[in-house]
Amino acid sequence: MKTVLLLLLIVATIVTPNAYGQEPKNFGYKLLPEKLVEGTEGILQIYGLQKNIPIPNAIENLIVTSSDQSIVKILELSIDKDTSIISVRIQANDSGNADIAIAAPGFKSEEFSTIVYDIKQGEQQLLVKTVPDTFTINGPTKGYFSVELADIDSNPTFAKKDTIISITASNSEIVTLYQKEITINQGEYFAIGEFKVNKPGEVTIYAENPNTDSGSSKITVIGATAEGEENYKIQLYVIPEKISNFATSSTFVIVQLQGADGSPIKATHLIPVSLKVDYAKAIFNDRRTTEISTIDSLVIPPGSSVGYAKLSVIAGLEETYKVSISAEDYLVSDSEEFKTVLTPDLNNPLTKFKTIPLLASGTEQLIGVLYPADKNGVSLINLKTVETEINSSDREALAISDDRMETGSGAKLIFGKLGQTKLDRLEITVIGEEKETVFPIVYGPKRVELGLVSEPLISKVMPGTDFPMMVYLTDSDDASWYFPDTSNVVMGPNEFVKTFVQTISEGQSIVMLNSHSIKEGKTILDFEVNEFTTTLDLDTGISKPSMVELAYPDHLLSGMKNILSLQILDDEGNPIFANKDIEFRIAASDDTIEMPQTVIIKKATYSSFFDIIPRQTIETEISVLASDFPLTKFKLFTVETKPSLIISTVNSISPGESFDLVLDVKILDVPLSDIKVNWDIQGAQIQEISETTDNSGKIKLTLIADDADRIKVKAITSDFNQITASKEIQITKPGETSSEISGSGGNLLENNLGFILIPVVIIGIAVLIRKKNLLEPISDRFPVVESVLNRFGEIFERLGILERLETIKEKIPVIKNR
Repeated sequence: MKTVLLLLLIVATIVTPNAYGQEPKNFGYKLLPEKLVEGTEGILQIYGLQKNIPIPNAIENLIVTSSDQSIVKILELSIDKDTSIISVRIQANDSGNADIAIAAPGFKSEEFSTIVYDIKQGEQQLLVKTVPDTFTINGPTKGYFSVELADIDSNPTFAKKDTIISITASNSEIVTLYQKEITINQGEYFAIGEFKVNKPGEVTIYAENPNTDSGSSKITVIGATAEGEENYKIQLYVIPEKISNFATSSTFVIVQLQGADGSPIKATHLIPVSLKVDYAKAIFNDRRTTEISTIDSLVIPPGSSVGYAKLSVIAGLEETYKVSISAEDYLVSDSEEFKTVLTPDLNNPLTKFKTIPLLASGTEQLIGVLYPADKNGVSLINLKTVETEINSSDREALAISDDRMETGSGAKLIFGKLGQTKLDRLEITVIGEEKETVFPIVYGPKRVELGLVSEPLISKVMPGTDFPMMVYLTDSDDASWYFPDTSNVVMGPNEFVKTFVQTISEGQSIVMLNSHSIKEGKTILDFEVNEFTTTLDLDTGISKPSMVELAYPDHLLSGMKNILSLQILDDEGNPIFANKDIEFRIAASDDTIEMPQTVIIKKATYSSFFDIIPRQTIETEISVLASDFPLTKFKLFTVETKPSLIISTVNSISPGESFDLVLDVKILDVPLSDIKVNWDIQGAQIQEISETTDNSGKIKLTLIADDADRIKVKAITSDFNQITASKEIQITKPGETSSEISGSGGNLLENNLGFILIPVVIIGIAVLIRKKNLLEPISDRFPVVESVLNRFGEIFERLGILERLETIKEKIPVIKNR
């Protein structure tokens, strides 16, 4: 009998392939989160599939590779002992596509493509903004800049740590930076600095950090006109042109830097001017001249448009003097003349006042020359103190500093402070022996040409944050200018932005308002400074998360921990970073599922992992809810992970005989390998044993029966919550007959296998041979054989015998000892 069964087993093994020993298994895998972002890490979960179901089966010698490690780098592998799921930590280095390959002995290799997305939010680039960004050389020189951390879409993002930014200017002669480095502190998204403009031209401010794309902003400093005329000239004035030779008398040489239109230009650096008088007898003995430079030169200091020197001529000379100037890199005007004239001094001279072109810029400057003169305009020496009064038609437009002429003095320089704007008509009245009215030429913007500007110092405002709001005036060339009055800067009520009233002083060029964006949205801000008003369209909205994505395995394992990831996306379905902590509420349609009630995606991240343990093998609907997000539902499927343990062996044995016992461990008829089993055996001695199941899910024991009534076998696996199987085997004494003993591995088929198996198996094998086209030579010679087999094949298919033969075949080895 044993020989026949073994032969049948050999034939069946040859005819029917071993489904678990030879056919490779499939991989299951899941990327968490499904959409990776460059510069972040993710988890690739890999597990075995059998019958397209994830089975807790160990995967030995797993190999995971990336086609491009510059995009996706494989870091390390870890194994969950309960589920045998391998978690592969991967690093997304750069955006792009990469293929990930998976291979292991006994498995069909897999390869799939993954996309690494650009960072939509995060420290991708630097935004630089300068306020103001247009200046005139005669106007204010102070400005501010900001550097802001932003994502790839220029949305602001918070710094994950203190971030040092290097600041440079393309031309340090045009702009001076007060900070070479600024720091964006952790949790902030911008930092600010100051700069000063020095001379006309264009310059770019750069912000750089090794971990982000650099940013820049351009500043323009124009000359006296919007066209940016830089071919300035130096204009020469000699006042007075006639001086008395009665005593040592003086005149003033004045040089003024002017634009092409004759407007005064503030010098950006010290300009030496060489002075030449072509009459040899002239004597230059003024102490002020020596203080300026040398006896034959004068300078225009930085920040001023004029330089001057006093020329004194010894008494008694009556000549004409020619004065000429020269300056390196500048055009100069033609030479001028002055004369010494024979004329007596007077007790009550007239008072003359000659002015030079003026600049309305709110600064103290040289207005002109005041001197006593006769009726012919010849400058005299005062014989007594002359009470002179110089008044302007608008003291806010021009205020004279000192107009007294002391005894023994001649020509005198008059200084005054001009306002920030010019009038359509400005009169200067000189009151002395006779009244004289002078109409000076004044350059600068008119008040009506000034415009109020308000704008944030940063490129984009993040909702719910503090930020600096800048308010300043511009002239007709859109260049920064001074405020002409002291006043309050007032912003109208607004539900989106809050700021405070602040005072700005006359002559100040810009004010920074500490502001706060209350909430997200678009709004119009109204500002007022005296009669100047402006509006600002402000959008505090940024690209924000609008969708959620739940990444989970195709099948969850019941009773086991499963890892899921929750990810946020923008309107276009791209990964996006949270600009604040976002709390998600999670609910399941099945209350037997163990999972957290809330999942938080932290600020500056885009996903979060959490565990879920389903207790039943049912379809579950997971609902995800959060403020500002639509309700999102996901369907999850759970498979049974509780294994079945089947013991196959003899039902009876004689004392002292050895026999084999086989334990099958399966889930949904799929064998489980590497499952550790503990044994409780009474009535027999263990001769040979395996600790864990093999690749076919079996453990084989060889036992020797004791001299007892029966053998009790109990198998316990701790990996699956103490799942057990038991079997009792009768020990037959001499003269006794074996009786039927029930157990998890025994049934009627096993007890009578020797009587019913042979014909069934023979016919079954024949049918199987027929189905595999192995009987074609026989059927050609004996047609009746094929007809009979066809008939049996139909019967076997109706009764399902062919399927059962596979199970019978597995049980044959354990009965060979009967």
